[in-house]
Amino acid sequence: MDNKISKFLTMSLWVALILFAIRYLLWGFNSLYDFIGAAGKVIYITIILMGLYCTFIWKYNPLEKTPKLMGVYKGIIKYNFNGAASKKDTLVKIKQTLFSIKVQITTNEITSNTIVGNLVKENEEYVLYYTYITNPKSKYSKENPIQYGTCRLLTNDKNRLVGTYWTSRQTIGDIELEKINNKKK
Repeated sequence: MDNKISKFLTMSLWVALILFAIRYLLWGFNSLYDFIGAAGKVIYITIILMGLYCTFIWKYNPLEKTPKLMGVYKGIIKYNFNGAASKKDTLVKIKQTLFSIKVQITTNEITSNTIVGNLVKENEEYVLYYTYITNPKSKYSKENPIQYGTCRLLTNDKNRLVGTYWTSRQTIGDIELEKINNKKK
């Protein structure tokens, strides 16, 4: 099991146990029915609290090691296709929860969206890997048709992401991004 999920489940169990202990200390249990009812309420409250944690609260937890990359980045994509090198300006929007990350890249020709993404720990540092599909503007669709690609971005500095990408059309390239805001979406 993924270490992040294992830690989350352990934390959820501790929250449930603490809430159950508080419930017992405040009101006790008079019957098995009372015990089962209290357990149901504690589970319900724990699910809500942990859902809020996954979506919002984790961003403010100083003990959470997951890089907080959400926000808007501006940068350059340098690429090589059929032996010709070129570059494009790009705008990147990253939306993130504790367990998911969505990346949208926009250039003058295309918009690409994440199919799947994950932060992977490599050599004690997190690296963002994601696979995407492009959606070209109609006037560019013949020269730059829909394609799939994968990107690897280093996250040592949450305000600067640098990495490489490769696509199903044999395009390879580098990407350099600078954060232009600190939105926590």
